[in-house]
Amino acid sequence: MMIFHKNGHITAEGFFLLVTEKADEMQRLELSEHLSFCDECLEQYLKEIEKITLLETEESIAKRVIRQVKHKTAFFVQKRFGTAIVAACISMLLWTSGAFSYEMIVWQTDTVERLEEGMEKIRWQNQNKLHDVSWKYQQIFDKLDKMR
Repeated sequence: MMIFHKNGHITAEGFFLLVTEKADEMQRLELSEHLSFCDECLEQYLKEIEKITLLETEESIAKRVIRQVKHKTAFFVQKRFGTAIVAACISMLLWTSGAFSYEMIVWQTDTVERLEEGMEKIRWQNQNKLHDVSWKYQQIFDKLDKMR
């Protein structure tokens, strides 16, 4: 198989091997070296590349992308719908259990007030203990000053 004419340019068979990527390693090296310095063959190579229908690949990619987008959209719609159903069920459960009733609100308010009272007691106890400790340290420091 001849990949070069006698005048040194690439033959149709050479372009075919190059475009279809069926050339062996040595042929690829020779062809790429020739294309690196021959503008006429480079133009012909670009014309041969344009003849290959790359649109089929683009269409299959587009179909695959559209299918994935449809799948993900359906997934997100189901997820949102499921979340809404779960939220409605929890709301109904809380409503029927009386969590939003007046008695429950009063009980929660009473509980919060008792919690605040307990925290106030603990704060006063801590403040008294801190005062006692600082008073004892003051006494120790006074004794140390007298010893000097």
